[in-house]
Amino acid sequence: MVRPELPPESISRYTPTFQFPKTLIQPLIRPLVKLQDAGKLPAVPLRQHIVICGFPRSGTTLFQLMIESCVAGIKTFGRERRALEFAKYGRRTHASVMTKRPKDIFLIQELRDFYSSHPAEVQFIVMHRDPRAILTSVHFSRPSEYFVTTHQWRHICRHWKWASHADDVLSIRYEDVVCGPDCVESQFVKLTGWQVNLPFRDFHSNVPIGFDGRALNGLRELDESNVLRWREVCHRDRIRSLLQELPELPDVLIEMGYETDDSWTREYVDSHQPISAAA
Repeated sequence: MVRPELPPESISRYTPTFQFPKTLIQPLIRPLVKLQDAGKLPAVPLRQHIVICGFPRSGTTLFQLMIESCVAGIKTFGRERRALEFAKYGRRTHASVMTKRPKDIFLIQELRDFYSSHPAEVQFIVMHRDPRAILTSVHFSRPSEYFVTTHQWRHICRHWKWASHADDVLSIRYEDVVCGPDCVESQFVKLTGWQVNLPFRDFHSNVPIGFDGRALNGLRELDESNVLRWREVCHRDRIRSLLQELPELPDVLIEMGYETDDSWTREYVDSHQPISAAA
């Protein structure tokens, strides 16, 4: 399958923004990192880089927190970090590192190309979720509006389809993380070989100090009710709009395994009266 064309910069955030003084210092750091990777300067040889990416609002922060809470001895950051930035400029202090940034789904091939000439191996955990849940989700940065637009979602979906079946990719559903964390933990261990010191389901009991969990809209135990929150009355008009803006949505849901047919759409397309939150 041919890699999809990159979306506009406003969606992909492909190019890092200028940050002073980091942007000016990085070209000076790069030769030192190359010497570390070549074993010519003291460092811990980097052997493995796990990249969490995928759809926004699909559990990337939750899964990052699970790993940071339950796996010891790896380099983590407690926040989003560009994978390619670490690969090029990051200090080599651990043999294994994990970064998380949903938009790194657009940079999978660039990361593969970078590590193809390095001793470290890169692997990807690509998160996805019922599109109806993603497209009715809000984020702390914009609490009064839906966070993901249909335009953004469509671009990400194309790259998810391209990436999800590769041998170096583990595609994980948000619903499985919430409802079957033990199974997801086993998949993760099989991919990475990392030792889990605390079961993923107990992540909330060992949250690292300083972890940026704002995107979780509150730290709590796993809550299976989140899986079908898109069905709440307050989102019904949004679902109707999605069916108009994304006519391919019913077929995508079948392809992704969330529905077996399009019968779920009837209550939205057959009703022409607006439904208020008080209904």
